[in-house]
Amino acid sequence: MLQVSIKKGREKRIRGFHPWVYRNDILSFSRRPKPGELCIVRDHKGAFLAKGYINPDSYISIRILTYRKDEPIDYEFFRRRVEEAYSYRQQIVPENCSAFRLIHSEADYLPGLIVDYYSGYLVVQVTTLGMEALKEKVVRALVDVVKPKGVYEKSTVPARELEGLQMVEQPLYGDIPERVVITENGIKFNVQIVGGQKTGYFLDQRENKLLFAKEFVKEGDRVLDAFCHLGGFGIHALVLGKAGEVVAVDSSQLALDLAKENARLNGVEDRFKTVKGDAFKVLKEMQLSGEKFDAIVIDPPAFAKSKKVLEQAKRGYKELFLRGIKMLKPGGSLVVCSCSHHVTPPILEEILLSAAYDTRTPLRVLYTTYQAKDHPFVLQIPESRYLKCIFAKTFPQEV
Repeated sequence: MLQVSIKKGREKRIRGFHPWVYRNDILSFSRRPKPGELCIVRDHKGAFLAKGYINPDSYISIRILTYRKDEPIDYEFFRRRVEEAYSYRQQIVPENCSAFRLIHSEADYLPGLIVDYYSGYLVVQVTTLGMEALKEKVVRALVDVVKPKGVYEKSTVPARELEGLQMVEQPLYGDIPERVVITENGIKFNVQIVGGQKTGYFLDQRENKLLFAKEFVKEGDRVLDAFCHLGGFGIHALVLGKAGEVVAVDSSQLALDLAKENARLNGVEDRFKTVKGDAFKVLKEMQLSGEKFDAIVIDPPAFAKSKKVLEQAKRGYKELFLRGIKMLKPGGSLVVCSCSHHVTPPILEEILLSAAYDTRTPLRVLYTTYQAKDHPFVLQIPESRYLKCIFAKTFPQEV
């Protein structure tokens, strides 16, 4: 197996269980590496550190699979990893949820691999060259352990291009329907497996949607769900929070059509209104026309996909938060989210504070939350805490 030595002083991070070796950490190779092959990582003196896979053309050159010297990376390795992940999800996912994140990349010690479970079907996303080389063993382990009706690959993320991989969408096992119906917190949702966004649904907001509907929506409230995708926050507000009306905004007609179907599926279509358009423009028009809401959710896509665009992303978030605050009724609820790992919790709080100052609006923060428990973040990997949500309320009257 290829041996890779890393520079003096760089071993501390690896021994601290951070699973990445960067290109500039590497001191030498035992031979010329083959992209995607397995390797052993050693410190500058030759002591064993970890095993992983390598792509010398990537800035993150090595991703670690195990810190155990005696653990081979074979089929049994992947079977154990899948069994551990599946057992954990069975413990923490509520019975009224038939969809969950089964494998969450580094958080399950399977870097470059995402697997979501949708009512008996698995959707797989492979993001790295090394995991692509191991995919056959992974799929076999998934089938043997989980026994799904079907496995579908949806490896269509830009990260693959950085690894020299093409976009792939294909069935891997069994018969795959275009759509499946899942339950989330007891609410039904149509999920577009074939041709939909990401793996089909954003499962990481499950607990936040429940919290919003239970504690931040009252019967009869008017709710704005900006960047609604399949209507998750809004439909939770209608079904569990007994909201009077939800206005759902998204730029994707496919997403809005599915959101309408989901509203019908739960018998709340008469209180669910959709608006197609760029949320920046739609929210500006709504605010300038004097629209008011009792509760607002702003859950945009990742604006800061790299650190170099962070300042631009902060301006985008602030504009949206300003519009939201201005449209809140006294005592209203505001939930703002960011799924950019470069936007840390303090940065998100800073942006919201700036918007509150500019609108002269005191905000009371009740919760700061993260992704759902089936999407755990690893303390040693700050990049894995990507989703942040702030739940706030305005005062019921001017102060």
